[in-house]
Amino acid sequence: MNAALPPGMIRRMKVAAFAILLAAVPFAAVAKTEKKHNPRPATGEIVLPFQLNKEGFPLIKGAVDGKPGVFLLDTGTYDRFLLNRHYVPLDQGVHVGGDESIVLRRHAGAHKADLAGVLKVPASSGNGKNPDAALSIDARQQQQDIDPRFLGWLGWGFFKKYVTTIDYRRQVVRLMPLAKAPRTPRPPESITLSFLPSSPVRPFVASIGGHSTPTVIRTTGWDSLALQPANWKRIAPSKVVKPRPGKGCIAVTPATFGGKRVDLVDLERSERQDERLTLGIGFLPRFTSVWDPRVGKVILTPNGTKPPQRRSCA
Repeated sequence: MNAALPPGMIRRMKVAAFAILLAAVPFAAVAKTEKKHNPRPATGEIVLPFQLNKEGFPLIKGAVDGKPGVFLLDTGTYDRFLLNRHYVPLDQGVHVGGDESIVLRRHAGAHKADLAGVLKVPASSGNGKNPDAALSIDARQQQQDIDPRFLGWLGWGFFKKYVTTIDYRRQVVRLMPLAKAPRTPRPPESITLSFLPSSPVRPFVASIGGHSTPTVIRTTGWDSLALQPANWKRIAPSKVVKPRPGKGCIAVTPATFGGKRVDLVDLERSERQDERLTLGIGFLPRFTSVWDPRVGKVILTPNGTKPPQRRSCA
């Protein structure tokens, strides 16, 4: 087995891991209450219950090689699994990228992941010259913030083999294998967005006060709006940006994307050259989302939930 990866692959995994870590900090303890789940999955459908921690991040109970814990459901990372070697027992592995702050290691062998006690799959990264090998980082800091039993990240590399429905009201993820999945319905009230999984995630475009803004949707994203100073001034006359009660919070009423006008509340406001609207832990729970890799789309259907008011967006 070749112990090294091509330089391009190392750079891509390094970027992916940094993107994951930026989205993962900080986290709170896992909520102890669980929702009731639909007992009648469709034929061939796999149903994984999840819990939301106090910040709203989705965590799925599971195990790696029998070691119990929780996975973070992150649609923003391209790997199948990225393991936390500070908690999961792994061999020394082979250094494949990173720097002083983050070191990626590849581990050979047949490591197994158990998801919610209903699905057992290889705990592999799914990428590179050795897709069956596991990939890990030392996530001891994230382990402190997320959960003492933090196993690692469950990413788009896993979900891309399914039509995935994330139902925040029932707190379940529904997986339908691509070959068995019917055509995804698009109700009139739904919002259809382009989603091309990559690392980092490729943005689509939202219009805010007539300004075209790169936008990403991610289950672990902090809801925020970053614009260049000149563009904050440019959209001010439209009066679509309004202050909110929470510290540093703003609302955008409305933004336009997917052909729909959507009110966004409790966004963090910032100024930077790399503009970005991020829709995540405050936005996604308002919808049942269907992630369909066959057509490269996410279909968002309102579920009647209103986002809780954030005390601080800073």
